[in-house]
Amino acid sequence: MSAALFAAGLGDVIRVCYQNASYRVLSETTQPVPVIMASHNPFSIEIFRHHRNAKNFILYDLAHKYVEFFNAGLRGVDISRELCAFAGVDYAQLIRGPANGHVPVFDAPDNIPSDGHIVFQPFAGVTERSLPPDLIEKTLQVLRKLPCRVFIVTRSYPRSGGGKLVHNAEDGRAFAGGNVTVLENLSTPATLNLVKSCRAYVGSWSSLQQAAWFEHKPVAVFYPADHVDVRKKTDYAFGMDRENTLGREFPQADAAELAAFLQRC
Repeated sequence: MSAALFAAGLGDVIRVCYQNASYRVLSETTQPVPVIMASHNPFSIEIFRHHRNAKNFILYDLAHKYVEFFNAGLRGVDISRELCAFAGVDYAQLIRGPANGHVPVFDAPDNIPSDGHIVFQPFAGVTERSLPPDLIEKTLQVLRKLPCRVFIVTRSYPRSGGGKLVHNAEDGRAFAGGNVTVLENLSTPATLNLVKSCRAYVGSWSSLQQAAWFEHKPVAVFYPADHVDVRKKTDYAFGMDRENTLGREFPQADAAELAAFLQRC
């Protein structure tokens, strides 16, 4: 029996949805298919719980096992094999191959009926990648002057790594007002649909920036100095060289440059 595996962070899950054939197969199947969800982001599973074809998913929530295997020193394919073994799924039967242009459709019970807006994500799954308070304020000064709605997306959950808390509270309520709306509990698929219909993404190096690139949206992304993904040009930085991307290290972020970039979007 074929099976699908989605693991690691929300950004990784999004990448598989857009790049791997598994999400297309899940959308088309008329037979039960095991779906292993093993993301340390507890909200990633909402993509599959709300899916229109969820009646055909045998859904395994193995977030705890992913964390266990990761903390034990396993990485990559070794984690995937252990997850499959734990679920009793044949690793060799995982759906593979490219998506071949298939664009994911996300189903949600709480979609926001909007288009032409800006999605602003000041916080990231790792605290050090969240925008510094002064940069958040500087960015908001630009966004408040725009003639469109701005949605700040936040969701909090505890996550530890390296013996310390790396993700906890994301509180953007103080930023609400005027054209800025804060969405604290929007489901993951509704959030992805908000990206699909947006004018541009602005914010931290995080999951939604990946989604915005896959949807070919203008992206203004800010990140720590000497950020490894940018320096090494990893797969997570696949949109950095696009004409409609503005990428700057935190100290180089400039309000006037951001304003000019958004005027062109």
